[in-house]
Order: sequence, then structure tokens, then C-alpha cells
Amino acid sequence: MDLIPTHERRRHRVFSTRFTEYHLRDDECVGVRDIASGDWLNEHAALRLRAVQIPPMGQDRSWVGRRLQFWGRYADVLTSPVQGTARPERKFIDSYISQAVSGEIVD
Repeated sequence: MDLIPTHERRRHRVFSTRFTEYHLRDDECVGVRDIASGDWLNEHAALRLRAVQIPPMGQDRSWVGRRLQFWGRYADVLTSPVQGTARPERKFIDSYISQAVSGEIVD
């Protein structure tokens, strides 16, 4: 029996480098986290930038050993090589900088 492909609904994924996790929603960097401390890096240059090229959903492992490149109007960021990929823990999604509301003070 042939299975009918379904539309991929997942939008979040994590690419880990040696020291940093880059959390993406689609191709936008919505969170950057220091692996050693677990702290969110709310001033990181990659935040709100778009990845130049990323693998299709479900094929993230193919990116291990490659670098992520983010671009924006005023800044570009090139990461160190990706060492792992994952789906973010649900609790992290509420911590993303993109959840901040205009006028809200974010730590």
C-alpha cells in the first residue's frame, strides 16, 4: 500500500555548533542559546536573520559538518560547523525572542 505524503507542519528546529544552539522557525533565527550555560543570547547578531540555505524539513542531519549562514539588511552571520540537529523542546519555544511583544521588556 502506498502512503500518501502529508504536508510537514513542523516549523521549528535546532542546529547545534560547538558552543551554540541556533533555533529556527522556518528559515528565521528566533533563538540563540549558549550550550554551556543554557542562557539565551538575546543580543546575538543572528537573531531575526534568515538562513541563506538550509535542508528541507526532515533532512537536517545532512547539514552536520556544514555551516549555517544568516543574512539580513545590516548584518551577515556565518556559524561554526553544525555538530548536531534536533527538534526543540516544547518549553523552549516560549523563550524565543520572536515571542517578545512590542513595548515589552525582555531580559
